[in-house]
Amino acid sequence: MDLPLAIDANRNRLLLALAGLAAMIGDGETVLRHVRWAVLAVLRPAEAALRRLIAVAAIDVVIGPTRAGPKGGLPRGKRSAERVPCFALFDRRLQVDPKQKRVRGFGPNIRFLDGEDIMPPANNAPKPDDPVSAAALRQRLAALLNALNDIPGNAKRLARALAKKPRPMRAMRPGRPPGFRAKGKRAIDEVLADCHALALLALHEAAPP
Repeated sequence: MDLPLAIDANRNRLLLALAGLAAMIGDGETVLRHVRWAVLAVLRPAEAALRRLIAVAAIDVVIGPTRAGPKGGLPRGKRSAERVPCFALFDRRLQVDPKQKRVRGFGPNIRFLDGEDIMPPANNAPKPDDPVSAAALRQRLAALLNALNDIPGNAKRLARALAKKPRPMRAMRPGRPPGFRAKGKRAIDEVLADCHALALLALHEAAPP
């Protein structure tokens, strides 16, 4: 298997998805809430797919002397506040509390109490057309683009991070990756499925007997 060729092909597919997300956000300081939801629905699997490409690229990385890197992200621009956050190399682990009980629905709405007509509280549920800040989305897109443009550098970051772990650990969490859809037909679903399969196969072949 030509791993560099596979990594580059999937990188180009992720760059195309990233361009679509940037167009959805636009240039404003805010986006509508439903737009944010739509962006996150593509951004999460795109980030997971890139983590798998980085994991594949890190297989043959040889750890050498390390230098301390900049804290708080990579500086961009003339102002120190303009920083691109480092791309998260590890999937978020699923945390399930077996003691936590799920409660369906809401409690009763009481309108009459002690003879007074008390109106129920106003419905403050978020609405799809509410404007929300686009700053966090822009930071995640910037981190994703930065990592896509430097997969070898992030592979070294990952290799160094794994070398510091006291026990064997992988960047990918067990089971399905973040943003995975079993029967997803979107382009990003296919990219994530291909990157996940590539990473599983490459890591299995690289594992010591």
